[in-house]
Amino acid sequence: MNVTNSRSYPLLAFFGVLSLILLLLGGWLTYAGLGDWYYELDFPPFQPPPGLFTPAWVVVLSCLALSSWLVASHVRYRPGAAALALSLYGAQFVLNVGWSLLFFTVQRPDIALWELLVLDGVLLAMFWTYGRISIWAALLLAPYIAWLVLSTAINSWIVQYNVFPLLSG
Repeated sequence: MNVTNSRSYPLLAFFGVLSLILLLLGGWLTYAGLGDWYYELDFPPFQPPPGLFTPAWVVVLSCLALSSWLVASHVRYRPGAAALALSLYGAQFVLNVGWSLLFFTVQRPDIALWELLVLDGVLLAMFWTYGRISIWAALLLAPYIAWLVLSTAINSWIVQYNVFPLLSG
């Protein structure tokens, strides 16, 4: 069953725009939070060079747009599964922006790590749910999963090897 026809291309553009918004929000929140505090952190030896982050996110979010387009194109044929999958997409969108806000703008990598672990779980649920609709949709999430595994390892290392102030009540 071929559900991706020319009438679904506006839907592809919609998910492309959402990915662009996510990329721009993440970049803006990152830039807003960069400062001495960040450059004084101890970073893991496995952290990629700074110039790799934006291209990696472009690939990840392009694959996410294609993946979500495939899922949304199946709404007519799998309405319940597609609704759940797209709800998870919305949750990952909010969590992704929230991580940038917590880590960079609020300058709390320790709290951001907990939020990132939730995002990891949501992404795994997306992989499973997307896979029930389209194996290609699930496979297109692989770069995102790989990048989040690396991000979680980096964030965890930063929390382990740096000191952050206790929250005051």
